[in-house]
Amino acid sequence: MTPRKAVQYIRENQNNNKTFKSLFSSQYLGKFSSQELGGMITSINKEMAKREQKTIQEKIDFLEQSGYSVTR
Repeated sequence: MTPRKAVQYIRENQNNNKTFKSLFSSQYLGKFSSQELGGMITSINKEMAKREQKTIQEKIDFLEQSGYSVTR
């Protein structure tokens, strides 16, 4: 399974509030050990932090281009 197909499969198994459907959780996530799920959580948290920092930097860049001085 390619990464694109895996993402598509996961998206198809989400509820409207972007949580996993219970059948998907029991059939897919239930196959992983607690340690493996913990590793996934760590990786997801790292990716979320990178994306948040990127968003913040884009906003800082926009403000600086608009003539504002941004300090932290």
